[in-house]
Amino acid sequence: MDDNDEQILRNRKERRKQSKYFKLKQPDRSGSQGKTLLEIADERQKDLFKAADERQRELNEDDPIGPLGDAIVYTITLAMLHFTLDVLVYNQYGEEIKWRSIFSRTAQAIPIILVLVYALHGRASWAITQTFFLVLSTLSGCYLIHAANVYGYLAIMKRAPPLGTLWIWSVIELRLPLALLSLALVGGFLQWGNYSIF
Repeated sequence: MDDNDEQILRNRKERRKQSKYFKLKQPDRSGSQGKTLLEIADERQKDLFKAADERQRELNEDDPIGPLGDAIVYTITLAMLHFTLDVLVYNQYGEEIKWRSIFSRTAQAIPIILVLVYALHGRASWAITQTFFLVLSTLSGCYLIHAANVYGYLAIMKRAPPLGTLWIWSVIELRLPLALLSLALVGGFLQWGNYSIF
């Protein structure tokens, strides 16, 4: 036996002597004494959503024109978008532009837009509105592509302006990652259905 083996044996004897001082016992199996990581993560997520909702409310309160004024500004902008899309659809199909019809459809769309914007813009919780706008943008984009490829030009002339307005508005309301997800889903629908955009 060489010096190295003797050293190993001495180390083992030392460890055995020291282990006699440790009290051996079974682990506690009665359950966790504190919160689990899942419970802590759930609480943290609720705190983050609550903070986001409070921040949204603060932004709405700091708004000098208030929620109704904000809804009116949005409505004017979206009504102009609706009007523009209506003119573009007439132009695309080489139809004579019927200004009276375009103004009439835009006027009919204004109260609907006002109610939607007032009800949805900054009123509900952040998670609910983002989920709603994600679904709305995806559905309106997919249906617009479907309608433009399947229906005749008269049906498209009636459907394209309101659908286009809904689609653009809902994408604008989304956070960037969700807006990109929505556009990717619509692009996937375009590929899946072998639709054309030209």
